[in-house]
Amino acid sequence: MIRNNRESAFTIIPLPTDYIIDKNSKNDVTHDYKEIIFLFSGTGEFKIDDEVIKLKPNTLFFIKKNQFFKILHIKNTVGYSLKYKNEFIPSAGLNYKSSYYSKLNGYISDLKYIEFKKKGMKNLKSHFNVLLKEYYEPEEAFTSKSIVQHLFISLILKIERKARDIVIDTTKGEINNHNKILYTNFLDILEENFMTTHNMDFYADKLSLSRRKLSDLVKEFTGITAKRYLLDRVILEAKRLLAYSNKNLKEICYDLGFEYPAYFSTLFKEITGHTPNQYRKIQQQK
Repeated sequence: MIRNNRESAFTIIPLPTDYIIDKNSKNDVTHDYKEIIFLFSGTGEFKIDDEVIKLKPNTLFFIKKNQFFKILHIKNTVGYSLKYKNEFIPSAGLNYKSSYYSKLNGYISDLKYIEFKKKGMKNLKSHFNVLLKEYYEPEEAFTSKSIVQHLFISLILKIERKARDIVIDTTKGEINNHNKILYTNFLDILEENFMTTHNMDFYADKLSLSRRKLSDLVKEFTGITAKRYLLDRVILEAKRLLAYSNKNLKEICYDLGFEYPAYFSTLFKEITGHTPNQYRKIQQQK
């Protein structure tokens, strides 16, 4: 099992105890994996995309694939970063249509973080420590990878249980489980294709839904239509490229699947209130 390697599908590394970012640093990291940060104690701030989040002890933070993340400053920190890709999850015939698979990424995808009470975090930390101990077993240890995989799944399902309680509580129990699975599958398909495909028929066909039903489904969970959700995701990616890359507007436009830069600029301003160049200047001044 390859450990703490960029090519690895699963890594666990401790957070630094104290850290302050160099203002001239460009250490924003875009994720091609999912990440859960276990913060057991300490204070500070993270930046996820363009949002600054104040840290509190006994909190889990969820960083999605393709998000930008950096530590602004932390102090007296005890915690770990757990990074994983879907391919690390044992296959067992699972795919994006599997209800079991969706449970590993379902309600967590609705949340940026979960604050635990001390007792709740103590129970979760006990499970995490078992995973951590097995993770640091010698690589040649018998079945070590398989044990880590299944301990990881168990840990994720425990977190999903808490996330589900939070989501259901905030939505007054009006969630339809079948619709939740479809919605989670939509998010997975969207994440793989939004930079090349803006046609909603493509996403509806993948889920065996009509465009109208897909739009109603997404609206149930987000309050906006599927098309608007897609456009917001595209614009979020545009913001990341404008803020954290040196690509010019035309390159960004083509990267995001637009044929005409003028149309892209108009859409960007309509949604954000700024032209792409204005947005880039604002981010450079921060």
